[in-house]
Amino acid sequence: MALELNMAMLRYFEPKHSFRHILMFGIMAIWASVFSPHALASSECKAFRTAGAQQWFPYAFNEFEGRLKATGIAFDVLTLLSQDLGVTLEIETGLPWKRIESKLDTGDLDILAGNYWNEERSQKWLITAPFAAEEVYIVLSPSLVQIRGTELSLNALAQYIGVMPRGISLGEKFDSIKPNLNIVEVKDHDKMYEMIRRHRADYAISPQSAALSHLKAPENDGMQISQSPITTNNVHFAISAKSKCASLFPEFNNALSARLKDGSIEQIIDTYNLPR
Repeated sequence: MALELNMAMLRYFEPKHSFRHILMFGIMAIWASVFSPHALASSECKAFRTAGAQQWFPYAFNEFEGRLKATGIAFDVLTLLSQDLGVTLEIETGLPWKRIESKLDTGDLDILAGNYWNEERSQKWLITAPFAAEEVYIVLSPSLVQIRGTELSLNALAQYIGVMPRGISLGEKFDSIKPNLNIVEVKDHDKMYEMIRRHRADYAISPQSAALSHLKAPENDGMQISQSPITTNNVHFAISAKSKCASLFPEFNNALSARLKDGSIEQIIDTYNLPR
């Protein structure tokens, strides 16, 4: 491309062209190289506006330290990558999951701090390479443990009442069987365990780390997670296709790959002391 522009410019310096023509061509060449759509989009991306789940420990969850604070592995990794890319990070807190999805669809958010891949999301968002993997388990009520033990298959769940967080995907495998289950969607993880305690649900579906953090609470005594995971999902970021930062998608993946290779992301994950 550069060679073609140079040859074209040389031809314009032949005597048959006026200085005005030469000047106009030079301005157009500069405009084409500097103000290309990719360059414009990249220069417009000054910050990643991001949000994530409120109770997805350890990837994206809220803490209250005088004010509401979004924290977790996804936000820590995103902070690192935004520094690598030279953009600032603006975190919105307290958004329900459906609102986050809507804002990502319209470009009012640039990037989602952590999600599982599924076909629908891949059609409307730019899903990055994975930065972690997580197993999803069944959390069984004390009465269900007595009846069935902790070895329970997905197919066996159809005769019981389940509960899961509203609006989220727990992976392609679970999403495919979900229509066959009697499962209630609630606002957040706390509500799931409340429903089990009140005997309004027999089980909950949850990522392992989030489940174990809730099972430590005395009020959830007697609940247990299934002996085996029902699925294993990779954890990704998702960039809005309508975001000004969408053009940074290749650079984002390159930075993510570099940080996976140098061990920086593994070090972040290790600070959360997750079960092995």
